[in-house]
Amino acid sequence: MILKRMLKEEWRTQSKLYRGRYLAVLPVMIFLMTYIGGRVLTGFSLAPVTDLGLLISAFGFFTGLAAGSIGFSSKDAVENVLGDSNFLVFSSRTLPVRKMVLIRDFLVKDLVFYLGLYLGPVALGAVLVSSQLLVYTGYMMALFVAGLFLSVFTANLAVKIPSRDSFLNYGNFPVPPLSRKSVLDISRSSGGLLKIVMSMGVLLGLYWYIVSYVPIASYLLENLLMSFAVITGMMSVTVYNWLNTYDGVKDYSYLPVDSSKLLEAKFKAFKLVSAVIVAVVLSVAYMIYGGNLVLALAIGLTTAYYIGAITMYESGLNPNEKMINALVFSKFLIAVNILVMPLLALTSFQSNPGPILAVLLPMLVIGKVVESIKT
Repeated sequence: MILKRMLKEEWRTQSKLYRGRYLAVLPVMIFLMTYIGGRVLTGFSLAPVTDLGLLISAFGFFTGLAAGSIGFSSKDAVENVLGDSNFLVFSSRTLPVRKMVLIRDFLVKDLVFYLGLYLGPVALGAVLVSSQLLVYTGYMMALFVAGLFLSVFTANLAVKIPSRDSFLNYGNFPVPPLSRKSVLDISRSSGGLLKIVMSMGVLLGLYWYIVSYVPIASYLLENLLMSFAVITGMMSVTVYNWLNTYDGVKDYSYLPVDSSKLLEAKFKAFKLVSAVIVAVVLSVAYMIYGGNLVLALAIGLTTAYYIGAITMYESGLNPNEKMINALVFSKFLIAVNILVMPLLALTSFQSNPGPILAVLLPMLVIGKVVESIKT
C-alpha cells in the first residue's frame, strides 16, 4: 500500500516539475535522443561503440544520485522547489511505520519509476543501435542502484547538518531586488550555484567529446578559443532555465508585480550570472590555449545575451516546460541557428575580427529589440 502511494507521489512530484502532460512524452523523447545520438556516434565518428556504453553507464549512476536526492530533499530545496510539502518517506514521524520499511519502499519505488521513465527508454534505444551495448545497459541499471543508495546515505547525513548562509545576500550584487531573489533562491537551495556550473560543465564536456571524435566537427579546433567562446555562450541558456525553476508568477500574487516585471527581473539576473560564468570560463580557456581574449569575451557574452533573449521570447517564465514543446523548440532552434551557426563557422576558420563583429552586431540589436518587446 505504501509503495503504491509512493509511486503516485513520485508521479505527482515529477508532474509538478515537468508540468503535467509533458512528463508522459518524456520517455519517448529520451528513447529518440538515445537512438539518434547513438546512430550518429557509431556511424559518423571515430569513437568505439564502448564509449557510448560508458556514457550510458554514467547516465545510470548520475540518475540514481538525482533520484535519491529528490526524495530526501533538504528543507531548503523542498520549500523552494515543491512548496510546503512532506514526502511519505518521512512519515515515520507521524505514522506507525518503521523508517527502514519506508526507505525500502522508497528504493523500490525509484527503481520501478525511473526504469519506466528514464532507464528503460535509454536501454531500448542503445540496444537497437548495437547489440554490443546490451551488457552496458546492465551496468547502467546496477550503477543506478549504486547511485541511489549513495544519494540516500549522503542526503540523510546532509539533512542533519545545519545549512550555512550563502556568501550572497541582498546587498552585495548589483541587480534589482526581484532579480536578487532569483539568484538567492538558487544559491540557498541544495547544491547552490554549483548546479549551474555542473549543468554547463556536462554540456561543455559533451562538446569536447564530439569535437575530439566526430571528424565533421573537428574544424572547431582550428581557432579553439573563438569557437569555444560561441559554445560557452550557447550553453549559458541553462542559467535562464535554473532561474525560472524555483518560482512563478503566482508566487508574487501578493505583491504589485506583473508578469512583465518579473520577466524583466529574471532576464537581468540571467545577464549578470551568465556574464560572470562566461567570463570565468573563457579566462581559464585563454590561460590554457591562448588566443584573443578580448574578442573571445565579446563573442561569448554577445552569444549568451542573444540566446538568452530568444529563450525569454519563446518560453517566457516557463522555459523548463515550453522547451519540451516541439513547436516552441523548433522556433527557438531556427532563431538561434540563423546567426549563431554562421558565427561558429567564422570563428572556426579565421581570427579576423571584422567578419565576426559583423555578425555580433545584429545579434546585439536583435537581442535588445526582443528584450524591449518582452519587458
